[in-house]
Amino acid sequence: MTSRDLRAIARRNLEGTWGISVGVALVAALLGGAIAGTGSNINFNFNEDTVRSLPPIFWTVLLPLASLAGLLGIVSFILGGTVELGYAKFLLKQHDKKELQFSDLFSQFDRFGTGFAQKFLRTLYTVLWTMLFVIPGIVKSLSYAMTPFILNDHPEMTASEAIKASQKLMDGHKMDLFILGLTFIGWEILACLTMGIGFLFLNPYMNAAYAAFYRSISTGRQEARSYAPPVEF
Repeated sequence: MTSRDLRAIARRNLEGTWGISVGVALVAALLGGAIAGTGSNINFNFNEDTVRSLPPIFWTVLLPLASLAGLLGIVSFILGGTVELGYAKFLLKQHDKKELQFSDLFSQFDRFGTGFAQKFLRTLYTVLWTMLFVIPGIVKSLSYAMTPFILNDHPEMTASEAIKASQKLMDGHKMDLFILGLTFIGWEILACLTMGIGFLFLNPYMNAAYAAFYRSISTGRQEARSYAPPVEF
């Protein structure tokens, strides 16, 4: 199935569900559970004189915002993996034409340990591979990408088992997922031009496409059901 086909499926799945999809995607992103790694990284470089010249009112506003950002970062680290499992459930229900509920996003907190472990391990493994070289890090992140979806379909799996199953499922499909992500670059640029507002609609679109991708490679296959033998991360 081509990227064009997957995007078309995503648009069909979003018909009539845009409102709840935007809301769920936004809350998931705020809590660190967004499936799609979208967004812009803007770096502001201030020299020392510029910083000293900032008016006091600037720091009055900045410091509370910085504290809030730090708090959200802690919450994302702790809850992000579990929220990610809930978001994967929401996306697959959307793809399977089942009734959607906002509460789906928070439906996996009885699996908090698994949710935290799957995201922590995926992040750790990717960072370690990236320290070796950038390209292996990208390849491994693609290999691990289906983990939340697999854990939704197979709740009996542990985080490590699901990561290994994702690696096996993604054999021969990593480039397909990479290309699918590339097809959204133009939309990401446009979203950046809207001061990020466009991502409210782009993220649900991308995530719906990733859910369609998972279903397309997992349907009728046994890779996600079988536990892969131990492998190095």
